[in-house]
Amino acid sequence: MADVVWAVRHGERQDTVDPDWEAHAERLHDPPLTELGRWAAWRVGRRLAESGPPFDAVYASPFLRTVETADEICREIRREGRLEPGLGEHRNPEWFDAEPETLPVDELTARFDTIRADREPYVRPTFPETGAAATARVGETVRRIVADEPGTVLVVGHGLTIGGVVDGLVGSTDGVDAPLCGLTRVEQVGGEEGTEAGEWRLDFSGDTSHL
Repeated sequence: MADVVWAVRHGERQDTVDPDWEAHAERLHDPPLTELGRWAAWRVGRRLAESGPPFDAVYASPFLRTVETADEICREIRREGRLEPGLGEHRNPEWFDAEPETLPVDELTARFDTIRADREPYVRPTFPETGAAATARVGETVRRIVADEPGTVLVVGHGLTIGGVVDGLVGSTDGVDAPLCGLTRVEQVGGEEGTEAGEWRLDFSGDTSHL
C-alpha cells in the first residue's frame, strides 16, 4: 500500500476573473484554468520533478480545472494520471441546482494525452451532499487508492479534496490549508516509536513556496 500522499488544489479558474462567464459558459460549473492557473500548475510540476520523490500514481478529479492542473503536473513528472470522481467537487445544493456537468470521460482523455480512464471509479458522488458527507466521500476514496497503490501517490482536486484527504487518513482537518496550487503532504508513520500501525501524519499543508 502507499505510504505517502501528496495533494494539490487546482490553479486559478476562469470564472473567478471573467465577469461575463455565466453569459457564455458551455458548462457553467466547469471552468478551465486561466493562464495564471496553468502557469501555477506547471510550477507545481517543476517543483515535484526537481525535488520531489518519484510518484507511483496520480489521480485527479474529473472537473476541467483539476484535469488541466493534473495534465501540467504529469507532463513535468512524466507520469500518467487517472480520473477519479470520488475526488471531485462538493455537490453543495447552495452552489448547484443539480449534478454539475463536466466533460465526458472520452473527451477528457482525448484532449489530454497524460490522462487515462482505464478502470472503474472507486467512488461515485451523489447530489446533493452535505459538507460532512463530501469530506467522508473523499476520505473513503483516498483510503481505497492508498490500499491499491504502492509508494507515493499524488491527488489533484479542490479545496474540499485537500481536507477530505487529510481527514480520511489522519482523522482530523487540523492544520489543513488549501490555497490554489498549494501542496499538502501526508505520510504513514505507523510502527515508529510512539505510533500505532497504520497511523498517518500531516507533514505540511498549503505550501506555495514554488509559486
